[in-house]
Amino acid sequence: MYEWMKGWALFLLQVPAAPPDEPAGAHDSVEVFRASPQYLNYLLLTSALGLVVVAAGMMVPGVLGAEFLRRKGLAWVGVLELVLVFGVIAFKAASFYVTTRLNYELRWYIVTDRSLRIREGVWQVREVTLTYANVQNLTVVQGPLQRWFGIADVIVETAGGGGMAAANQAAGGAATMLSHHGILRGIDNAPIVREKIAARLRAYREAGLGDPEDRKAAAGAPGSPAPGRLTEVLREIRTESGALRAALGG
Repeated sequence: MYEWMKGWALFLLQVPAAPPDEPAGAHDSVEVFRASPQYLNYLLLTSALGLVVVAAGMMVPGVLGAEFLRRKGLAWVGVLELVLVFGVIAFKAASFYVTTRLNYELRWYIVTDRSLRIREGVWQVREVTLTYANVQNLTVVQGPLQRWFGIADVIVETAGGGGMAAANQAAGGAATMLSHHGILRGIDNAPIVREKIAARLRAYREAGLGDPEDRKAAAGAPGSPAPGRLTEVLREIRTESGALRAALGG
């Protein structure tokens, strides 16, 4: 039943079921992180609480309306009204369940040696790519309910972002994507994931400009230009440019 409803949801909402393309970086450095199965339980619980509020808001006036109609001698109309209310609640419950599972299943965190990409969302698909050149801070945030489920969020903050705002958004369960931020939400080994990203960030920065070819050059790998030759080339460029300026001036 779920697979049938999932197929219709993907068709109607036009949500991409395939994982996103790999961000910039070496192919052999690609690592994919997924949200914990406990994150699905977390989402189902929060969705169920919201559904209870919605159902209560519909049932109370529905029951009162049916009782009013019964007293007016229109009991069959009241019964029809209650059936309609129950039908709407059942439809909302099915929709909540399907979209919540899709929100979990279609969540991707892809990391390479140069950048990371996050895709999430069902009603509104959000995808963000962050390069290590702009990353300023990595933070693990865990709210009380998240601690109960054993999960946490890893916030990747880039230049120009506000860490406190991102932390508040993560703990409150509001929008996952913020300007200058990406959040790996619902991770069960958040400190390990954070350290892996931090290690790749350090390697990126130690490479100079962050290009893997720079590491080869720094190590004196075969085929990389020697520092002395590079200096000689720069001097030749300076000499040629000086001669060009002199010719133009003449």
